[in-house]
Amino acid sequence: MEDIIALTLGDPAGIGPEIIVKAFQDELLSVDSRVLVIGDAEALKKTAKQIAPEILIHSITSPEEGWYQTCTIDIIDLNNVPETLPMGKPTAEGGKASYEAIQKAVELALKGKVAAITTSPINKQSLHLAGHPYPGHTELLGHLTESKNPILMMEGNSLRVVLVTTHLPLDQVKSQITEEKVLQSIRQTNDWLQKHVTDIPSIAVVGLNPHCGDGGIFGQEEIELILPALKTAQQEGIQASGPYPADALFQRTASEKYDAVICMYHDQGMIPVKMNGMGVNITMGLPIIRTSVDHGTAYDIVGRNKASAENLKLALKTAARLSRSTLSMQ
Repeated sequence: MEDIIALTLGDPAGIGPEIIVKAFQDELLSVDSRVLVIGDAEALKKTAKQIAPEILIHSITSPEEGWYQTCTIDIIDLNNVPETLPMGKPTAEGGKASYEAIQKAVELALKGKVAAITTSPINKQSLHLAGHPYPGHTELLGHLTESKNPILMMEGNSLRVVLVTTHLPLDQVKSQITEEKVLQSIRQTNDWLQKHVTDIPSIAVVGLNPHCGDGGIFGQEEIELILPALKTAQQEGIQASGPYPADALFQRTASEKYDAVICMYHDQGMIPVKMNGMGVNITMGLPIIRTSVDHGTAYDIVGRNKASAENLKLALKTAARLSRSTLSMQ
């Protein structure tokens, strides 16, 4: 099942079911790969009936049973969404369903039953209400795959950013920046780029403080932590440079020069990549391929037929592309 992508339903109280149904309305979806949804079949049927009654929901128990044809959604039915689930709000039931879909998708990927997984948006509060206190998909996937150092990459319009820290309050970022974490991010980014993009990647690293600390006036992290990590990476033959002030680097349109930019915290990297166009979330450091949409559950528009499936389709296409580049190396 080398070309099957497992697609999780996401939070059933969010726009996940809607964007999935809309994605399957595109007959070109099956050109890149075969897509298998993991989640609750009745929740998907309810959505399809409202916005795309021509779509058939085909419940199966294993990837081998899928039909993978146009106007049909093959779904491994977890039967885990209560009919009374309130829409457009975080709930423990929604968090439980989200978690179980991810868990099943990861299980299939680890067993080699699917080539990659793509995840629809989840709500962190729902996840926490269900007893799964992870900051987000990245950390949850690390737990499920027993991976020590999963790292978030966002790819959009040839601009790739990698985050040393992810979902943290801003006042906690500084304490979480270490030489080891920066070096690890550089190494993993270089390995991923060599696997999927180019033999000799070019990587830029930005500083933490304004103007990269301005020689220590605004902070010592660049001198004490980031620069030593860079020097070690360079000694290992990695084409990494910096640290650069983030504002100046992104102003020069980093995508024209660098294969990836390593950023120190969430918004430092997410704002420029999302302004550069639609992005896809990719998790590095896992034994499986995982992509995701770059948006949330959009509770405010649930049930209004306003959600766009374009980002989801891009995430699925990216998963298919990455799975092919992995296979080409085997």
